Amino acid sequence: MAAGSWGGSPEYSLQPVLEGTRLPQSKKRSSQRKAGAAKNARSRQRAGGGAAGPAKAGTAKLAPASKVSPAPVPANTAPVQEAATGSRPAKKLPAGRRTQVPSPVAAGGSASLTPARPAGKVAADASVGQAPGPPPGSGTDGSPAWAAKALEELLMLTYWIDPGEDGDPFTATVRFAGRRAAAAGRPQPGDTFSQEETVSGIVPGSGPVAVTAEIHGITPGEWNVTAQPVRRPGNGRFRPYPPPGTGAPGESRVTRPRRVKVPAHFPPTARTRRLVTTKVAGIVRPACAPLVSLGALAGLGLEALLLHGGHYALYTPLMYSLAAVAVGAIGGKAWYVVVHGGRKFDGWCIQGFVAGAAVVIGAVAVAGPGIPAGAILSAAAPALLIGMAVGRLGCFWAGCCTGRPTTSRWGIWSSDRRVGCRREPAQLLEALSALIIGVAVLAAVLLAGLGRSGPLAVTGLAAYTFVRQFIIGLRAEPRQWKYGRRVTAAVAAVALIASVVLFAVG
Repeated sequence: MAAGSWGGSPEYSLQPVLEGTRLPQSKKRSSQRKAGAAKNARSRQRAGGGAAGPAKAGTAKLAPASKVSPAPVPANTAPVQEAATGSRPAKKLPAGRRTQVPSPVAAGGSASLTPARPAGKVAADASVGQAPGPPPGSGTDGSPAWAAKALEELLMLTYWIDPGEDGDPFTATVRFAGRRAAAAGRPQPGDTFSQEETVSGIVPGSGPVAVTAEIHGITPGEWNVTAQPVRRPGNGRFRPYPPPGTGAPGESRVTRPRRVKVPAHFPPTARTRRLVTTKVAGIVRPACAPLVSLGALAGLGLEALLLHGGHYALYTPLMYSLAAVAVGAIGGKAWYVVVHGGRKFDGWCIQGFVAGAAVVIGAVAVAGPGIPAGAILSAAAPALLIGMAVGRLGCFWAGCCTGRPTTSRWGIWSSDRRVGCRREPAQLLEALSALIIGVAVLAAVLLAGLGRSGPLAVTGLAAYTFVRQFIIGLRAEPRQWKYGRRVTAAVAAVALIASVVLFAVG
């Protein structure tokens, strides 16, 4: 190994001394030393058949780099050394390929070939517990980042803490560590990990709190894991939940009003899983997509019933409604990306969905596909609102759009996939508001008729948007624009008043 920094100590150079092996020699070395080395090698070959003695084999000189310099290597070649016999000539390899040199000889006289590490990279190669990351924007096999994330196996670990009953909101830090169960000897990259999770805004009196960590970049398999609190300046005092000495050993507890199980202790082992199959306390991953799909089907079905009751054609309006759903999905993603400044892409915004769908429905009503504009709007508005009421429940189970931690008796235990605690039920309140407004618009449409109740579509969407701005204030996520809620509420209020007046005079 060439001279370089090694383990943070003064620079040293390792020069293996292997009997019977021809090493590259400097032109400045004396012919006398060459002759002596060759003579010793021939005598050992005659005595032991070419095998090096066990006492001398595999020894290495550790000398300061300032005193011993490495042998010069041609710019376009790299030497390959043979074990013990010296019968094969040195091979020349293309520049840039790693050189293989013999490792220290074992007691039996055998030698194994190990890749020589370039100078200056010893510290980087010796790092333990961190797997090399893939290139930005792609997986390890060149696949897209989203596909690599979906297929990656990771550990999902949860540690429960008791925040106490009194005091101010505080910050807690938990350290998760582990070692792969099948790893033997010196751990390789990906066989160990140590990760800290710091959680702010924990409210005493909010019941048991679950802190979940996602461990990426590790070797798949069974793992031995630990978790423990870490004291940091400014961190509040807390203890594991359930508190020691409470309840029977091994007894599982549940949170109220939801029956989320709290294990009696942190599990000592865990197995890696793909993200879609991981389990997080309070999260039901398979429920999100079915509920969103059910909401879309419920909306389309209600729209079909209203149009059929008014003796209108069904095919063309429903095709436009499907297009509105698709454009709404694009709008929801675009709105989310814009709100987060282009830094996050893994979420959706219901306001963007409403805006995108409303634009398509409005354009279809103006274009007039053989059906009165008022009838299209009257059938689409309650269908959209009631469909969102059903689909919004998926957000609650998926852990998105969560409310702030609270000690209120009206709070419901839920998780944002990282921190589970008693929270304001923001998703449920939004679903309830959409359902109430949707049913009210539906009743008005049935009483006034599809042809006359077109302005009520604007009334329903404006009312939902207006109420939603107050529910957003209960969320845990910070607002990206300080005046966004106020401006949106003001525009919605103007549209609400105008649509009511238009319906009244019409």
